[in-house]
Formats: sequence, C-alpha cells, structure tokens
Amino acid sequence: MSKTSITKDFENKRVTIVREFSAPKSAVWHAWTTGEELEKWWAPLPYKAVTGTFEFREGGHWHYYMQSPEGEKTWCYVGYESIDIEKSFSASDGFCDENMNLSPDMPHMHWRNEFEEHDGKTKMTVEVTFASSADLQKIVDMGFEEGFTMGLNQLEELLTQ
Repeated sequence: MSKTSITKDFENKRVTIVREFSAPKSAVWHAWTTGEELEKWWAPLPYKAVTGTFEFREGGHWHYYMQSPEGEKTWCYVGYESIDIEKSFSASDGFCDENMNLSPDMPHMHWRNEFEEHDGKTKMTVEVTFASSADLQKIVDMGFEEGFTMGLNQLEELLTQ
C-alpha cells in the first residue's frame, strides 16, 4: 500500500497531502468526481458518506453527510470552483446543516487537487488552505490526518478491485 505524505505548514495556514495510486489518472479522477464513488471511500470507517446532492461542475456542489455507526449525521458542503478535466479542481469546503447553511463555528477550507499520471500510476497532490493557523489546528485536532489517510487507503482498495 502506498504511503500518504501529509505536511502541515501552520505559518502559511495549509496542509499538503501527496499520495500515489497504482491506477490510471482517469480512474482516480472518476473516484474523486462522482458522488456514488465518493460514497465508497470518503468517510473513514466505521463512518459512511451519504450524498444529498451532487453536481460536479464549476459552480456545482457536493452536499453530503458522514454518518456514525450510531446514526449521527455531520453535514458538509463542497462548492466546486474551477475544474480542469482529469488534471485539477478546486473547491471550498465546510461543515453545514441539512439545508446547506455553513457553520460559523467550524473552519472553512479551500482545496486544490491535482492529478498527474506516470507509467500507469497517478500522483495526487491536495493542498488545503485555511483562514487561520487556529482553523488548521482545529481540523488537525479533529483527526484530519488519520481520517483522510484512512479514506485514501479505502480509495486505493477501491481502485484495485
């Protein structure tokens, strides 16, 4: 299994995640840009991701919740900003309620995802930026590294099926 590299840069309020997958870029891109595929790997087990609405297009969004084994729902909103098919996309991300109202008490993030293919393998680089280093720390304290790494491990399993 590939290793996930996570670099936290509190001075510049960002975290950078790099991961290589033994899969073509088209497959990795599909897993990131299709609601049904995201549901299969996004939430760290034993949680599951459930899509409310999904439109992968500039100006579109993914409104979903992560459900705990006890049935508790944590809603999130991803607003897609720019898309360069099979190369990159950027999005704003935050916690919200079931009506897509962003939570003022939780950090908002900006994601930039890039995908490069070499010799049948795909390198994914994700840069997540925050408004403050305190917001970055809050997400780290919530288990971002462990949860996102678990999700990417699940993605790798999905890509090998």
